Amino acid sequence: MVLGKAVRAATALAMAAAVGFGGLAATAQDAEAADGKSDPPVYFVHGYGKEHAKDCGKTWKNAVNHFKDEKYGGSLKTVGYYDGDTNCDVTIGGGDADTDTRIKNIAKDFANYLYDHHTKKGESVDVVAHSMGGLITRVALLGSAKGWDGFPKKLKVGDVVTLGTPHQGVKCDGKCSGNTQWKSMDPDSEFMDTLDAPKNRLDEKWAQSTDWTLVGSNDDETVSGDSAIDKDRHADHKLLYRKGGDYKVDHSGIRSFYKGKYNLKYWHADTGKSKTTKNGWYPVKTAHQAIAKNGDW
Repeated sequence: MVLGKAVRAATALAMAAAVGFGGLAATAQDAEAADGKSDPPVYFVHGYGKEHAKDCGKTWKNAVNHFKDEKYGGSLKTVGYYDGDTNCDVTIGGGDADTDTRIKNIAKDFANYLYDHHTKKGESVDVVAHSMGGLITRVALLGSAKGWDGFPKKLKVGDVVTLGTPHQGVKCDGKCSGNTQWKSMDPDSEFMDTLDAPKNRLDEKWAQSTDWTLVGSNDDETVSGDSAIDKDRHADHKLLYRKGGDYKVDHSGIRSFYKGKYNLKYWHADTGKSKTTKNGWYPVKTAHQAIAKNGDW
């Protein structure tokens, strides 16, 4: 998705008046192409690293390849932040973070990178994030909008897709590591309480210039499906993989599976209704559709 929600809405009204609702989606895309606009850059943000490091190329290989196969027109960049991260297109904060680095601090580094390289030039970007990477992205936008210390004054992010992100925390039953990042993702932590404060939720003004898609799976044994879709809280789009598809969508599969049919339940806030299908998209296609289709999905 290239345009923010407010801009898309205005464009839709103008197009509807000109050609009628039947040809709206195709006409809007044609108009965008005529304006010479390419797709915005997409940043892929990995999650928590058990060994303090990730191979960005391996983590995002299937997703990036799918975007390329679909002829996505913008640049595709993987993001590293841990000391020891490898094969990342972009490294933020000097690449010296570890699992005791606060999520907020990594988010601040990401926010400042996006501001310096895109927002201050008037450019918008999109983000696909896995697991804790979704919290980093959410806090980057929240901290910038709220004027938190050290964050930029604003960010231009058109679309965010979170895959298996613990928006309501991770229940570990005493099995999780005691480092700062795991403690922050505990459902009862101060960090999670801050995210869930009414003024910081995704239906508030600070979040409304970004289109939010939250994706979870009932087969994810790390982050529950309910936490990943932020159950009982607002998001523009929610998709939940349920049991019974061709493959079990576990915590890594939700960012990497590139084939098969899935038992999928999905919601769009503008309709207010949920639907189900047993012919659901594989996860990397879901991420691509959320980014690329301008709401026509």
